[in-house]
Amino acid sequence: MYGVVLEGGGARGAYQVGVYKALTEEGLEIRGVAGTSVGALNGAIFVQGDIDKAWEIWENISYSRVIKASDEEIEKFKEGRLESKDIALLLEKLRGIIKEGGLDISPLRQLLQEAIEESKIRNSGKDFAIVTVSLSDFKPLELYIEDIPYGKLIDYLMASAYLPVFKREKIDGKSFLDGGVYNNLPANLLIDKGYKDLIIIRTGSFGIVRKVDFTGLNVTIISPKENLGGILEFDRMRAIYNLKLGYYDGLKALKGLKGKKYYIKCEEKEEFFIDYLMRIDAEKVKKLKRILEIDDEIPEKRAVFEFIIPKLASLSNLGSKADYEDIFLVILENLAEEYKLERFKVYSYKELIEKVRVKIREEATTETEESVIEKIVKKVFAKNEILKEAGKVLFC
Repeated sequence: MYGVVLEGGGARGAYQVGVYKALTEEGLEIRGVAGTSVGALNGAIFVQGDIDKAWEIWENISYSRVIKASDEEIEKFKEGRLESKDIALLLEKLRGIIKEGGLDISPLRQLLQEAIEESKIRNSGKDFAIVTVSLSDFKPLELYIEDIPYGKLIDYLMASAYLPVFKREKIDGKSFLDGGVYNNLPANLLIDKGYKDLIIIRTGSFGIVRKVDFTGLNVTIISPKENLGGILEFDRMRAIYNLKLGYYDGLKALKGLKGKKYYIKCEEKEEFFIDYLMRIDAEKVKKLKRILEIDDEIPEKRAVFEFIIPKLASLSNLGSKADYEDIFLVILENLAEEYKLERFKVYSYKELIEKVRVKIREEATTETEESVIEKIVKKVFAKNEILKEAGKVLFC
């Protein structure tokens, strides 16, 4: 029985949808969801069992679907294409926003009303919890679905997501603020319900993350290794990218895929890589020595294990604990990226190597091997380029 915890993060919420889709496709039994801000909004749709609807919403997101604004005007502003008349109009609108108490997010309310069916959530048999802060009472509220009055769910979801720049509506005469200012990652709400298996989906957003004792629990944390964009960056192409990133990061966590940027199913053991290095021919060793500026008089096997591999590990920014698999994968990923191979795909190790080899063979260059070595010696090549040349020798 898994519980999923969703961190707040505004427009970064697309990443959560990608991860959750991977979880459901892999057949995880998810019985509870707790979220703050956008995590609460996404969580409501997850609990009612509409992951495809959540994906569709984010796949077609735009600024005008969240705030009352013109997408064209926002794009002009982002691209610096504002004319004098546009600037005057923008200043006028800013004054209106300040006077009205913040950005009008009535389109977001409309979106939630179209997407969320409160009865399905209440009858789902799943635990659901959110966080908000009552400004009127000066206290945080950590609420389970059973604590929220019937018919008020969307009101409280909105309350959980009221960033300070948003215009806030009152619930029964009370004002609320985004729950991230109190608890942006509410794992405690599922732990208190008895959950032992937790999947925590981070967004790298600002907010208060309270300390939680995970002793005795099975906790998987899935978080992006790159910036997901701004919390108010409701850009469709950014959202589509984050959906894919979340989906493949989810698969990586569940399937034990390798790779820092790519998604590699590597079943080869350490002995496989050692054997590969033991069998590397003399001509390749000679080329690697020249590329990495290693004394040509050093015997081949000693050069490979004592000089070439440590030098490649250093160039790859790998620590002293890196094993042969780590080194091979980093060099392979570097080549895959250089050749612009599709990133969002699960590759086997052998499949990715073969695709890289095809690119190496296809690569047209006017430079001879001697001119490549000459540039390296003259420090013309950057670190990545040296890794590329070494990788071409290692894998071709």
